[in-house]
Amino acid sequence: MPYDENDPRKPASHVPFWEEPENDQPHGNPSRNATPRRNAYPTRDPYPSRDERPVRDEHAYRSQGYNNRPPARGTRPPASSAPRRRNSEPPRPVNTPIWKLVVMDAVILAVSLVVFALFHHVLPSGSKTSGRVLPTVTMTAPSAQSSTTPAGGSAPDTGSTDTTTPAAAGLGGLFGDKFADKFNADGTVDKTDTTYKSGNINLTLNKVEDKEKDLTYYTIDVYIRDLKYFKTAFANDTFGRGNTDETVNIANAHNAVAAISGDYCANHASGLVIRNGELFREELSDQDVLVMFQDGSMETYSRRDLDVEAVIARGAYQSWAFGPMLLDANGQPMTEFNSNVNRANPRSAIGYYEPGHYVFLLVDGRQPGYSSGLTMQEMSQLFYDMGCKVAYNLDGGQSAVMTYDGKVANKPYNGGRSISDIIYITDED
Repeated sequence: MPYDENDPRKPASHVPFWEEPENDQPHGNPSRNATPRRNAYPTRDPYPSRDERPVRDEHAYRSQGYNNRPPARGTRPPASSAPRRRNSEPPRPVNTPIWKLVVMDAVILAVSLVVFALFHHVLPSGSKTSGRVLPTVTMTAPSAQSSTTPAGGSAPDTGSTDTTTPAAAGLGGLFGDKFADKFNADGTVDKTDTTYKSGNINLTLNKVEDKEKDLTYYTIDVYIRDLKYFKTAFANDTFGRGNTDETVNIANAHNAVAAISGDYCANHASGLVIRNGELFREELSDQDVLVMFQDGSMETYSRRDLDVEAVIARGAYQSWAFGPMLLDANGQPMTEFNSNVNRANPRSAIGYYEPGHYVFLLVDGRQPGYSSGLTMQEMSQLFYDMGCKVAYNLDGGQSAVMTYDGKVANKPYNGGRSISDIIYITDED
């Protein structure tokens, strides 16, 4: 709008600010700096008419977001399409689609599983086909009389160390005379679906079902004429991580009449491993240990009570390091165990009556309506009720498998899995 000639606020000159001399004082306010400032003028249209607008560089205007038009007084260049962020503000997260996150997680999980399987099941670690042969301690044939339980063990030591091994009369072997009625003197084999009797071994398979307790378990009562018919075996005949196979395959590869899953020793970094008189690993773990001696006796030890050199000197033949022990040193049932897996589960275990007489126990579990399994305390009571003096828990769960006459005898949880070792009975010398 036009200015009133008498208005004291009227500027001394109508010259636009962009045409003023460089060092002239601003109109109406000589106290300000020589350089004119936009807000030093009254609020009025700086461009009275289109013709008075200054000619600016078109490229400079376009670079500031304008379109061939100078900015109005007191305005800022328009904001760009991307939001401006202050330095104090955190960066805004990138919105990744959910399907991409799912795919990325699946790929990471798959790679992790492949690496785990590669190092734990494919690449053998510290593989051995033979161990250090332990010294043989000659034994006399044990008598039918039982002796007292030695200190530090949980079973009577019915064998004695001697300098000679007298030839056993009749059937021969360490236990041939003691259990003469259990074997066929003529060497013939009598076999049914649940029994096997020859000149060397006598086996009886039993299946027990208790619908009220939702329980099914199997036992194999074992008599052997000599210790050489009680053996252990590794998958692929090799001790070491990565060497695994199904129980039935390992058993059939060694012509086993009966077999049970072992302690999965190759899956652990420590634990005493003595198999068939050979020492494969001496490092101890925190688990209870079962030792079978060359006289056929068995004893269980805690980590604190086990003296490796002593059991080797005494004539160790087999050892297992899974546990826990299920009967105390006096053969009584227990209520506390060296294990964190005490609730009902599939179980694999071995019991000892006396030298030459043993029992394999396989409990199916995790299958409601068929069998839920047994707790450690229930297993301990069961072995006590069967009359065992020593009992020891082996690797259970999905590993728990029993074979008889070349076939799987039980119903393994989820079909079973490959393991590293077995305990088996053979009829071959």
